[in-house]
Amino acid sequence: KKEITKVNISKVTFKPLSDNDIANYCQTNEPIGKAGGYAIQGKGALLIEKLEGSYSGVMGLPLDETHQLLVELLN
Repeated sequence: KKEITKVNISKVTFKPLSDNDIANYCQTNEPIGKAGGYAIQGKGALLIEKLEGSYSGVMGLPLDETHQLLVELLN
């Protein structure tokens, strides 16, 4: 049995947000059920100033890194 692991770290920096900005985003109901309370692939993207790392990792599964692991595992 072969086992490999990898850690993916992404850093998301939000724009300066007013209480009104946050309230308006919450009223969209998009944050409901989201780990972290926002959806980078949706309206939450408008709240973000900078992303360092994996976009898909922030969504929950870093695709490039997962592909690399699968290639390594299957070889």
